[in-house]
Amino acid sequence: MKPTGEIVPCDFRLTPGRLAALACTSVIVLSGCGSGDDSETRKPTANAGLIPVTQACDGLLDEAIAREARKPNGPSKVYPVKTDPTSHTAKALREEPARRGAPEHLCTLTDKADGAELLAITVAWVPHSPPSARSVHYTTTTGPQNAGSLLVTCDTDGGSGTESGGGRSLEFNMRDYFTLSDHSHAKLLIASAKKVTSQLDCREDPEYPNPKDVAPPPDPRLR
Repeated sequence: MKPTGEIVPCDFRLTPGRLAALACTSVIVLSGCGSGDDSETRKPTANAGLIPVTQACDGLLDEAIAREARKPNGPSKVYPVKTDPTSHTAKALREEPARRGAPEHLCTLTDKADGAELLAITVAWVPHSPPSARSVHYTTTTGPQNAGSLLVTCDTDGGSGTESGGGRSLEFNMRDYFTLSDHSHAKLLIASAKKVTSQLDCREDPEYPNPKDVAPPPDPRLR
């Protein structure tokens, strides 16, 4: 579902400050207005309300994933929890190891404000690399609390502060209470990783696989 562009009538007796705050939370429902500490960024965006699944996570959830999320009794709308923009996340990762691999929250969805978590994607530095000299490795995992993992090599020329000169990898993890397919997990993790690494100074660009190659789409006859 695409945004309609519909303009909601407002009470023009609101003060300019309140109007500015309303405009900010109405337009930027995923990234929020400005940044705060870790506890602040994990709170639901004020007045964001429920939005279609396809508008969540900066549009990473396409219609095929949205259909999976709605089956058998899943929601068609979700509540986006406030997270920092990707540019802020990349900046925080460049400034490691101040938090020594503390996960950055890329996307968190709930069924309502302060409701049950439906999906979450995080990223953190880890001290190990993908196997077999590959730059990207997807791992299928089981259970909603650990629904998939993507390990991405991103050696940096300084900035991460490690003794080895930044020779760590980024690990993207997902929690999924929609119970999406492994293919959807791979799509979301790879798309999230591309957004983050495109804003980091990796010495070599990661070679991302096609999600179909690491986790084939589910057979439509089995749905």
